[in-house]
Amino acid sequence: MTNGHKRHNYEKRVDIAGEYRWGDVGQLLLLVIFIIGMVSDLFILNISRSWQNVIPWYYRVIIFVPLFLISGYLVQNGLKKVFKEERKELKVIRSGVFGVVRHPIYLGSILTFLSFTILSLSVVALIIWFVIIVFYYYLCRYEEKLLIGKLGKKYRDYMKEIPMLIPRIRRK
Repeated sequence: MTNGHKRHNYEKRVDIAGEYRWGDVGQLLLLVIFIIGMVSDLFILNISRSWQNVIPWYYRVIIFVPLFLISGYLVQNGLKKVFKEERKELKVIRSGVFGVVRHPIYLGSILTFLSFTILSLSVVALIIWFVIIVFYYYLCRYEEKLLIGKLGKKYRDYMKEIPMLIPRIRRK
């Protein structure tokens, strides 16, 4: 216990496959780069000034709010399923948001960055957002290799049924 708070050590849980060693650092670094890039564009560089006059701020807010809420829902429910619900063994999680996409936490993160890109209409933020997508795709592929290694056919079957990041309109 540290400062009266129980510390969780997820690395020792048998029901969690693992994650990329530098994943958290990479996510934090990209968040900082995104914020610095967007703020610099908006208040110093003014690269996107002409774009911001094309779409009024209130239309951007109308798009931002639901997108941001959906992203928060995906992240919160994905984290709850993985980290709050302890299982006796590692198994494929198919319920909740994991029944829609295989990586709802990463999709939620991507949508969060997209929502701020839409709100700001920053070209710099848009470019960084594409880098963020590539990074999250890499994390997805890395974690899927771990899960295939530990769960084999069960995870491969899940991969055939549920899309990685982009939900299907119709189910198979």
